[in-house]
Amino acid sequence: MRIDELYFLATNGGVTFGGGEPCLRTDFIKEFRGLCGQAWQINLETSLNIPTANIEALLPVVNTLFIDIKDMAPGIYRHYTGRCNDLVLDNLRLIAEAGRQSDCIIRIPLIPDYNTDSDRETSRKTLEALGFVRFDLFTYQIRRH
Repeated sequence: MRIDELYFLATNGGVTFGGGEPCLRTDFIKEFRGLCGQAWQINLETSLNIPTANIEALLPVVNTLFIDIKDMAPGIYRHYTGRCNDLVLDNLRLIAEAGRQSDCIIRIPLIPDYNTDSDRETSRKTLEALGFVRFDLFTYQIRRH
């Protein structure tokens, strides 16, 4: 990664950790921050459906979180993911309490057969009430075979 350091410094760039769930690798990401220093941007793509301690550990070392929220409604979230969204909600509150809402880009998809535009708008308003202001609204493309 050091080969790109001049580019990162000149463009305010860095590294985005994604795939799977990077927030399950807190020690690695913290160690990476220590090696690259504060000048590089470190971003995370996350579902936030992880233990709150992981987010507590990562907030001091990351710049931006791209949060794939699916939907704020517990029933819709469970129907689509098969999991409860309690940890997601807890982590969103933690981020808000830390005053880091503007460092987040919340991705709220329209998921055919799972949520509606109205559901998505309700999710956005709920997140705005927590102080989140940056949203990426888009539609999942479902390919049927």
